[in-house]
Amino acid sequence: MTNRTGGMLRHPGQIRFPGQAGGISRRNFMHGALLAGSALALSSGLGRALAAVPPDVAYPLGKKPIADNIESAIKFWLDAMKDAAPDDSPDVVLTADELAELKSMAPTVGHTWYGFFVPAIAGWNRFWEQAVDEWAGDKVVFDVQGKPERDIAGIQLMLQQNVPVVGTLAVDWVVFSEAMKLMQEANVASTSIVAPSSAYLPTTSTIMPDQTENARDLVMPMARKLRDAGITETDVVLLPVKTPAFFDIARTIGIKQGLNDPEVQAVCKMNLVAEKPVAAGVEESQAATAAALQQYPNVHVIAALGHWYAGASAAIRDADRQDVWVMAFDLDEGTAVDLLSGGWPVAVTYSLPIAQSSFADANVMGKVLLGKKVPLIVKTVGTVATADNVAEAWAHDWDGEKLPF
Repeated sequence: MTNRTGGMLRHPGQIRFPGQAGGISRRNFMHGALLAGSALALSSGLGRALAAVPPDVAYPLGKKPIADNIESAIKFWLDAMKDAAPDDSPDVVLTADELAELKSMAPTVGHTWYGFFVPAIAGWNRFWEQAVDEWAGDKVVFDVQGKPERDIAGIQLMLQQNVPVVGTLAVDWVVFSEAMKLMQEANVASTSIVAPSSAYLPTTSTIMPDQTENARDLVMPMARKLRDAGITETDVVLLPVKTPAFFDIARTIGIKQGLNDPEVQAVCKMNLVAEKPVAAGVEESQAATAAALQQYPNVHVIAALGHWYAGASAAIRDADRQDVWVMAFDLDEGTAVDLLSGGWPVAVTYSLPIAQSSFADANVMGKVLLGKKVPLIVKTVGTVATADNVAEAWAHDWDGEKLPF
């Protein structure tokens, strides 16, 4: 697997930080800082000064890169996931005494988010705010808007606001190493949600589901749906994203494992015949799916494990291919409506643990502010969603809420 930024694979030796030759120009960096000034900042003023988080708490693995190439970084994170602590672990959940102490401290906390145009991210932020409002004196929120340079600007804003612990959901986990370097220099603790924000320089803790396992679990329900439709063998086309984050890589690994599972093959023989990388939008996935429908007459499954599933669904609808389905990822309005209407084009998706992840994120921040060591990875668990359990999946992963659509 590779992660490309600007078409070039990068390792720690190739990453340039602000102020270094070949790094982000002063003009671009200052432009990023100006962008930060116009951020969605829910803050009444500068953060309240607190004692620095102890280095062994903020950076339990130290400040050196955990790998010297992207393949080794991927292996590090996949292996680390095996030792993840559950989100109900005592190392994660705040006690009544800890909540009382945090309230007396009234700290400022902050979070940068990939982009609120993604419904799941708006949900993560909403539940995170709900949780930290129980004890934080102030909070700062920054919408990265899907632009890597705004990742840097968002962290610069947090440092300017004296935020002692910063939550992150980054656009590009290689580029974000630049932002991590800024936080390391300032001795600021940090968290990542849904995936490691930085490939090489870990945040204090990462709160995420096991997305290899999650993607693998999508395949059997898909195989059973095909069998019930009288299809015993199918071609499968995978639409991976061109610039993958860790969760994209993990999902791709998982879907391939699921397709190769002998138990799945016994239900329906599923053959991965093509991978067509696409941008994380609608146009390219729609075009790639339309081409796949022409190129592979026996294709009955398109795997689009991100919000670009919408392009795949649109192409299948345009072709009126009632015998082709999408394996998606995330339970949003688009996937839910398809499932509620019988499961076409989307037949199965994974409902991400929205509330669970946000609450764990807030809890970990609180633990860190109290000077307590936290797990490198906190595992949260969502739900495989099909036409049979949409409302239940939503309630499980959105803190008991009813479907809003």
